[in-house]
Amino acid sequence: MKIIELVNDWKILGSGETVSLPCRLPVSDDTLCAHADTGKGNVIIDVDGAVADLFVSGQFVGRAEGERTLIDVSDYVSRTSEIKLCLNRGGSVNRNVKIHSSNSDTFILPYGVGVITTALDEVGATLSVSVDVRSQSDKKRKLGLKLDVLNGRGKRVCGRKKFYTFLGGDRTITLPIKVRSAKQYSLASPYLYTMSVSVIDEKEEVLDTSTTTFGVCTYGEYSVADKLVGCVMPHSSGVLGTLSYVDGERRKLSAIRDLGYNTVRYIGCPSDNALAVTDELGLRVIVDLLDNWSWPRKGNSHARFSSDYVSNVATAVRSLRNHPSVVMYSIGNAPEESYGRAGADKQAEIMAVVRAMDYSRPITAALSELTPLESELKKEGISEGRINDCANDTALVRLGREVDLFAKRTHAFAQMLDVCGYSGYYQTYPHTNKPVIGLATPPKDYFEGVTEMIKNAGVMGDLSDLGMDSAENGALALGDVDSTCLPRIFGLYRSVLLGNTSAYITTGEGALGSCQHWNYDDGEKVDVKVITAGDVVALYLNGKLVGRKLAGRLNKYVATFSQVSYAPGTLEAVCYCKGREISRVTLETTSKPRAIKVLSGSSTVWASKGELAFFDVWVLDKEGRIVTTDSPEITFEVFGGKVIALGDGYGDCGYTDNIAVSNGHALLVVKSTGEDKITVKATGEKLLRGQLTVKVK
Repeated sequence: MKIIELVNDWKILGSGETVSLPCRLPVSDDTLCAHADTGKGNVIIDVDGAVADLFVSGQFVGRAEGERTLIDVSDYVSRTSEIKLCLNRGGSVNRNVKIHSSNSDTFILPYGVGVITTALDEVGATLSVSVDVRSQSDKKRKLGLKLDVLNGRGKRVCGRKKFYTFLGGDRTITLPIKVRSAKQYSLASPYLYTMSVSVIDEKEEVLDTSTTTFGVCTYGEYSVADKLVGCVMPHSSGVLGTLSYVDGERRKLSAIRDLGYNTVRYIGCPSDNALAVTDELGLRVIVDLLDNWSWPRKGNSHARFSSDYVSNVATAVRSLRNHPSVVMYSIGNAPEESYGRAGADKQAEIMAVVRAMDYSRPITAALSELTPLESELKKEGISEGRINDCANDTALVRLGREVDLFAKRTHAFAQMLDVCGYSGYYQTYPHTNKPVIGLATPPKDYFEGVTEMIKNAGVMGDLSDLGMDSAENGALALGDVDSTCLPRIFGLYRSVLLGNTSAYITTGEGALGSCQHWNYDDGEKVDVKVITAGDVVALYLNGKLVGRKLAGRLNKYVATFSQVSYAPGTLEAVCYCKGREISRVTLETTSKPRAIKVLSGSSTVWASKGELAFFDVWVLDKEGRIVTTDSPEITFEVFGGKVIALGDGYGDCGYTDNIAVSNGHALLVVKSTGEDKITVKATGEKLLRGQLTVKVK
């Protein structure tokens, strides 16, 4: 089917203003209207990342609930159709809206081509290609499928053609094809092919065509030497909020990769843009196809579960299966049903739906230690009196641990999985007869989670519970990187544990300290922590030895210097491993803010009209050092682009032209208007102005 991406020129009804997708509107409810040349044939509208009622030519045709929704509107379209999205819950389209259309009565369904690598050796690869075809003709006729495989340069490397007898209805056809000298997709070499599939008649005229990218790779093998390390990635893109742009996803995921991570987990299907970037970067992806099942949580997704779960899972797998970065499916994020509760009988059906669409990848679920029900405790012999004595949920969980309730209640559910996944770290994983993976380890357990993964051959990976800052219910949860994509203390600590970062210094209270600066009142007593892969740390203040402390595994790779008397100057940590210096890091006292520096990473940005350019804004002292302890307000002027986001490490500031920076840094995101350059001017009281002009290609 032909795909039309409805990106630009959506009119906001009532205001006359136009926006391009994705978009975030200033009011809670609004209606977007667009006109598209849909043709008069078969038309399916694909809405992803919006809660909206969909109208075509004035007729209500269906509702999208946030996840990808495919709505057949063939009966409502004319040559040019009016499409309306009546939005609510924040008034936004976080991802995209597409039209899949075909004028033929026999066509390939959206996401109807699946490619699986069944064999791979020195000679080449054998692929199994499945094609979902819909025929609306009542007549028996002979039609063919023509397959063409294109390499990364668009050159045809092989093909195949075969004819079949078609009747009316839907049909899935599977056929093999061989690719000689195939290039394998890997983390180090993320090579992508293109599969083009056409439906042809007996005269070999093309009736319909569908194309998809894919990688030549297999997923069933687990290597102890190749662990999955990474994080749970929120769908938010930092200061961009929930809007998904390729450039925003690339900046976010590159920051995660720079920590030494090779895997990200999404609860719910990520955007097409995010998946395009994970394919490009060679990151691995684990996707929770469903969050909760039928038990109530936030929102009302549980109310739709029984009627929607089969179609939602099938649509999700179809849209994911050709992305080589996707290495595993999860069927739930701590579903209550995993405790053997009502609805657990759906597990077999959900897994069957997944395997019908894609049998090549392992299936897991994020099991979690839930609060026990009174009936569950009584079944294990706990008296009603002891249950009534529990003052809160934590006490009930402790009671359940006495009888090993978590392992017992989840046993049947876990035995059906290919990989046992766990949300939260457990001193002893309950199910060890198959591979185990930590899917959401909290910061307090980072050391234990990574250490267990390294020493235990049965643990195939460990993911932190939050990769990037995320706001929920008005509260900010701190992740491994902040909202501008700079690493936070948690992420740096985990990076040290993984052997990717050598060392760093933090100061202040807390297990890892609370900040990274050396600006205090004279004589103030300050706790100093040095995180290092070494075993001994020598700390110097202005060249004078403060002391030596042990780090290493015994102290979770943290050397703690308590109550160091502050004096302005340079604090330096020299780290040793077995008597040999391996690294040294410093903090310096900075003076007052003096100037603003604007950086883009390059003198040229690749930003066609509607694409993004990112500008990092720093506050410096007279020596050019970043001042993290002051929060001057900065005002911006932008020429050649439109500001769509401005924020600091704690999120979007909510304004478009000024911000009080935090930790000496802010991020400005500009959407190109198609001019040949973008200029950013940044001014602040008593600060030297920062200005940067970049060429646009």
